[in-house]
Amino acid sequence: MSEGSRPRAGPPRAIVTPRLRLRPLRLDDAETLAALLDDFEVVRMLARVPWPYGVADAESFICDYGDETVFAVCLKASGELVGVCGLHPGRRGGNAGDLGYWIGRRHWNQGYATEAAHAAIDYGFTALGLDEITVSCRVINEASRRVVWKCGFRFSGSGMIDTLASGRVAAEHFSLDRSCWRSLKAWGGTP
Repeated sequence: MSEGSRPRAGPPRAIVTPRLRLRPLRLDDAETLAALLDDFEVVRMLARVPWPYGVADAESFICDYGDETVFAVCLKASGELVGVCGLHPGRRGGNAGDLGYWIGRRHWNQGYATEAAHAAIDYGFTALGLDEITVSCRVINEASRRVVWKCGFRFSGSGMIDTLASGRVAAEHFSLDRSCWRSLKAWGGTP
């Protein structure tokens, strides 16, 4: 890490869910992030993570993730960091954000990605005042697609995306607008 670099402040507060605590990333998370992303099965599904991924990559990200809102996804009971979830300004412009999330492999199939995504979506519509949130996933990523559907997103199209680890890949795109999110919340639905 370069001299004078320091972690960004991140989101202004932590979010607590039934099993998770989403909090700002800290520089002391770098080794854990690098260890979780030392798994091509995780990285190959992500658009903006290079392969291989080391501690220097993690430190660089923690110190400068631009205008994104990024959360460390931690188990509430132990504080263990298990992944990352966040929102960044939308590709379409306007008052929209793109959702991104990943969970380390040994924590897959426990619903953590869905729980973290719900919290980030709520944060996006309430604290950030977004009007729409979009998300994309590789067509081969059935687990991510399940998260997307559980969060109430609607399919908006398919196409190609550029990824750092896997090159140009086929993807599906989804969106959730504020009015749909409000309706789902009012019905007591999953989001």
